[in-house]
Amino acid sequence: MSDQKGKAFEVKWRIENLKSWFQTRHDPLYSHTFLAKPLTNTRWKLRLSQNFHQATKYISFAIERDVEDEHPQWIAVNYELSFLACDGSCLKSKSRTAKFASKTVSQELNVKEVEILEEKAGEESYLPEGVLTICCKLWNSCSRLKGGQCSIRSVIGKKCVTLNGTIEDCNRLINSTTVTTNFISPSSEISFISFAVGLTPSHPYSNMNLEKLKVECKSFNFHLLKLFLFDANGKRKEIYKSNNLTSLLFSNKPCSFQTQESFSRYVNYFQGYLINDTLKLQLEITYYPGVESECIEYEEENYTKSSDESIDIENVNSPNLEKGHSYPLDCLHLSGHGGETSDIEKNVSSDEDESSDAAGTKKLPSTTLKEDLTSLYNDRLFCDTKFVTNTETFPAHRNVLSARSPVFKKMFTTDMKEKSGECINVPDISSDTMHRMLQFLYTDSTGDLEMQSAKDLYIASDKYDIASLKQRCSSFMTRNLCPANVCDVLVLADLHQDKNLESSALEYVLTNDEEVFHSEEWNMFMKNYSSLAAQVMYLKFTKK
Repeated sequence: MSDQKGKAFEVKWRIENLKSWFQTRHDPLYSHTFLAKPLTNTRWKLRLSQNFHQATKYISFAIERDVEDEHPQWIAVNYELSFLACDGSCLKSKSRTAKFASKTVSQELNVKEVEILEEKAGEESYLPEGVLTICCKLWNSCSRLKGGQCSIRSVIGKKCVTLNGTIEDCNRLINSTTVTTNFISPSSEISFISFAVGLTPSHPYSNMNLEKLKVECKSFNFHLLKLFLFDANGKRKEIYKSNNLTSLLFSNKPCSFQTQESFSRYVNYFQGYLINDTLKLQLEITYYPGVESECIEYEEENYTKSSDESIDIENVNSPNLEKGHSYPLDCLHLSGHGGETSDIEKNVSSDEDESSDAAGTKKLPSTTLKEDLTSLYNDRLFCDTKFVTNTETFPAHRNVLSARSPVFKKMFTTDMKEKSGECINVPDISSDTMHRMLQFLYTDSTGDLEMQSAKDLYIASDKYDIASLKQRCSSFMTRNLCPANVCDVLVLADLHQDKNLESSALEYVLTNDEEVFHSEEWNMFMKNYSSLAAQVMYLKFTKK
């Protein structure tokens, strides 16, 4: 075993700003897919996720064989998972042997979340300077080559948006009049938030109350909100702070909050803050949109880049490739989640896509493979099958469907009725869902999702085993949980045996229990799904 382990293919994943991910999100974090050449060129990815066990939250580390890896169907692998200290020493590890097929996930290495997120000093820290390093070693008896190494670096992004607002004619506010205040920002993510602002009537000292009127922004689920009041010298004073902005801004129900500081109803109190009888306020919203950038580096000598991996064309001829080569991946992401590149881009060949002018300078192509496939889908030329919903018919190409879904592949290659027929009847899928599913299969894009469309698309992707689409829908639902929809997501996760989605929904309920348990949706949930509701209440009880 030790001799074989010496041939192990070693992958180290360095994740920066990890703390913000697990403090603000519930969906799993995936590394970029990597190629393990000694293990018959199989492709893998690492996964970090949150799990509950007996009301204790853990961060779990696992390795997963890539969905689109087709050679061979099964492979027996020894693996070792480790959390590393800053000096490279092992803090905790786990070794196992297992057979992996496509989508097979290893046993998890679990560490209590509090142990990881607590930034200790010295060698015992899991997060030195906010960076987590984990390691996976893979080997088996058939590894004839020296193992080699792969390093992956992921940076969790952080964005801060400020929105400025004013309260003109401050006397109206002091005289118990509710004033509408619009907070405006040039940001495309969060552009406009409107509040009705007032002071509690008949109290000489009262908190400022802000009631949400309208929000124009993309729906993010995890935020930090701060409200500031500017004095006459332009200095900010924090008067409100919240870590639960989702229910505050993005719930369908009326939402309001009060400042932590009380204000006097006398004009003199505001004199230090008034500029031409105007109060100036500012909202500051911080959120973490996901993986901001990634790079991958193979360090084995003469390790050649496989054509089925994403390549940064500009770096192909870098002189540093002789000993190892690094590929920035952030410019390749079609979606921001988890550092995954699109399936279309993974198969781009630099030899076919580059052209040269007379001086030998390489030029990028006039169109991309994604654009060409989009045209193929939109033009509907050479289609050899079609989906028939209750209201619409969608022509498609069997080869594209088979390449993207193992269910379609089996459908068109075995003795099923769809193999010889021209139509696939799908009365259980709406036209909108079918359009989005086909759009994803051809272009790796779903368009703008809403909660209902994400749920419908999730069900369809599970039916046809389109794992990457299912994961994207799951991530969208996780990011957009609120008291009005979390019960539906719990039912959906239970029906499809999706432990990750279920864990995310449970975490949201336990974190926002007071708001969830007082909702009409929860009352209906208890009546119709009493067993699930009982499990949630048990977790709530044991957590305390």
